[in-house]
Amino acid sequence: MAGSIADTFKKRFDMPVFCTKCGAQNDDGSVVCSHCQATLPLVGYQPPQAQADYQTGYQPIQPPAPLYQPGGQDWQARGANKKIAAGICGLLLGPFGVHKFILGYQTEGVIMLLVSLLSCGMLAIVMQVIGIVEGIMYLTKSDEEFVRTYVEGRKGWF
Repeated sequence: MAGSIADTFKKRFDMPVFCTKCGAQNDDGSVVCSHCQATLPLVGYQPPQAQADYQTGYQPIQPPAPLYQPGGQDWQARGANKKIAAGICGLLLGPFGVHKFILGYQTEGVIMLLVSLLSCGMLAIVMQVIGIVEGIMYLTKSDEEFVRTYVEGRKGWF
């Protein structure tokens, strides 16, 4: 009687077998791939010992590490401690580019300083507006977003 249940099960779930090495489709009852001679997985009804034989050497795929690890990041140590200083300097000393120097953007800081000084203060108002906008942006971002954008991402302007 057990044989008739297995036969019924096998007939209901008969399907083509694909090779796990080369991907070729093989006949339903094949044990070895007709193309690369690799052992094929058993499909359908399988006795427990056959399943155990197939499972030897099986290694499950490990999921990738999550991108967000709660509590695992110390944003202050990674550069968020510069956020408040850069934001306040951007608001107060924007034309001189001090906030750029705090974040390590020497080129951008020198550009702001030279534009303000060489224009005899005529374009300092433009640099002040840029400093105010950037100062507000620095202060309103979260520590994580600030570090990702300005410390790691090295976004120099706005």
